[in-house]
Amino acid sequence: MHSPEDLHKKVKYRRIAVIDCGTNTFNLRIVDILPGVEKGFRPWTKVFSLRLAVRLGKGGIGKGVIRPDRIARGLDAIGVMREAMRNYQTDEVFVIATSALRDASNNKVFTEGVQKLYGYHVQIISGATEASLIQEGIALTYSPSEGETVLTLDIGGGSTECVIWNRQKVVWARSFDVGVARLQALFKLSDRFGEDAYEKMKPYLDDMLAPLALALSKTNPSVILGSSGSFDTFYSLTKPKSKNGLNAGKDKHRDDSKQKIKCHPSADVIDVMKFDDLADILIRNTLKDRLNMSGMPPDRADLIPYASAIVKWIQNETEITHFYRSKYAVREGVLARIVGGDIVTPGFTSSLV
Repeated sequence: MHSPEDLHKKVKYRRIAVIDCGTNTFNLRIVDILPGVEKGFRPWTKVFSLRLAVRLGKGGIGKGVIRPDRIARGLDAIGVMREAMRNYQTDEVFVIATSALRDASNNKVFTEGVQKLYGYHVQIISGATEASLIQEGIALTYSPSEGETVLTLDIGGGSTECVIWNRQKVVWARSFDVGVARLQALFKLSDRFGEDAYEKMKPYLDDMLAPLALALSKTNPSVILGSSGSFDTFYSLTKPKSKNGLNAGKDKHRDDSKQKIKCHPSADVIDVMKFDDLADILIRNTLKDRLNMSGMPPDRADLIPYASAIVKWIQNETEITHFYRSKYAVREGVLARIVGGDIVTPGFTSSLV
């Protein structure tokens, strides 16, 4: 077997792109997939990433449609990504779409537009498939301790994916049509979110997330392992700084000092007490205040209180002692399947660039 560095010198690699068309954000990841990498090493190396705030679900997610201006914005974003893929001489591209397009009655306008303009097949995946892919990606970054139960949580714009698992197996998994953009469209809360806003949303969350409450009561997870934009924002706003200003919030259970770039990155620690304080601030502050917070992505400032509300609801249902943020999510789940040989599985079709 060979290390990734040796294989770069000796083996022809495949350059793969994965595009995730989310309700809020389109994400592109280009990697080189290396054959024959020994177990424990990362079988791909990152080449390029791009994140574009499309807000595909804006103005239509509560009505089950994608607005024409949002479709146009999404098609433009794919065009920008195509140029990047051409510049990096990508061999194949996999395009997946999630909640907003999954539920839109006019989703073919977008998927057929992508096919006509760029020649890419867009695969709209089910909520169950999305949860499975997120789990397959995120599990590469965290290894539960013996007896530890973990809740994987991906809070998106249109849906939230939840997977409860332990060291041996996945215990329970489900996708809910409860995302930050949906909550914003439903409740249309004022600039200052406010504690009363959470109380207004709680009955809705109680109803929509009732199966999750039951699963939590039976499994009692103590760890939340979060992924994607909401948890990236939580981590950005709470991460500790060392004296040289670098991130010091690594998982105490894992040693990254020997991993370098060869292995999958460990999940990052989010301090539970800091998160609790942060959630209160996000709920209390105005949009202007949130935009001025150090580490706040401007395109997340109006939505992040809704993500805080979902996490707060979960904390009220089970005793969470540890929070982590994984850098991996659905895109890495797709990559894991490609590496595993499931290149054309039900729900996945590659296109040439």
